[in-house]
Amino acid sequence: MKKIYAATAITAMAASLMILPAHAADNTSAASTQLSLYVPADPTYTITIPESVAISSTENTQVPITASDVTNLPDNKKISVTYASGSGVMGRLYLEGSDPTDGSDHVMMLMIQGTDGEFKMGALENQTKGMELASFTDNGTSNFVMYPCSFDYPNGTGNLQIQKGTRYSASMTYGIELADK
Repeated sequence: MKKIYAATAITAMAASLMILPAHAADNTSAASTQLSLYVPADPTYTITIPESVAISSTENTQVPITASDVTNLPDNKKISVTYASGSGVMGRLYLEGSDPTDGSDHVMMLMIQGTDGEFKMGALENQTKGMELASFTDNGTSNFVMYPCSFDYPNGTGNLQIQKGTRYSASMTYGIELADK
């Protein structure tokens, strides 16, 4: 009798092994994964800087910089317009001119104020190079301010005084980049 029970148990086990794969195949469940890919569009913008500015000899000169068509700017970034260099020696910012009557050369230092609110002398390149003049997170206009150093020395002489009849000139180069807020 033991042999019959053992044979029946072995047959039942074998039968269940055969049924298991068929049973598992009948009860499969599906799993799915949603896939996505998004790369944000590159930021675009237009910065407009005046081609020429007439520096006032009697009051601060406002220099407008305008940002327009600003799109896709990341939340943690701003458009930063900086002072890169001037036309003076070693990138310094000062006006140069020659007196037409006697040919003498004159220099007039410029003071410049950026977004930090402090005026700095353009001839001190370690203070002014890279200084932020305007920043934007949307369309708009921002002014930075310049004035001749002679304002600070009303009784100055030589290069601390604006020489009447002398046409002074200089140029500036700007840096424009996306920066962290």
